Amino acid sequence: MAAKPAWKATVVITSSHWIRQELHRVEQHAGCEFEFTASIPDGRRNTRRRPIVILGADLVGRVRKPIYCGGFVVVAALDFAGPRTFSHAARINASYVIALPNAREWLADKLLRIKAD
Repeated sequence: MAAKPAWKATVVITSSHWIRQELHRVEQHAGCEFEFTASIPDGRRNTRRRPIVILGADLVGRVRKPIYCGGFVVVAALDFAGPRTFSHAARINASYVIALPNAREWLADKLLRIKAD
């Protein structure tokens, strides 16, 4: 039987103070830790072993190549994600676009499910 891969913490790539604040609340609710970075190149390192990669809507337009990870990619916006955010999210292979704070519980639930597996 193959060994289960060693998952690393969820990585968050955003330069938005407000998105970081919302995601800190998700961290607390889910009881897990995120690795935060404001740099797209730093965030891309080791994404293959991440269960979730969260990309802030503030940086999604700057990403040129799709982001791949061991689970799924989420684009996080504040309150409302506009049409440009959705087109950028599709281009980078994001599975979900969420609006914080409304999706806080949804994201925490996803993290708890991954943590339980």
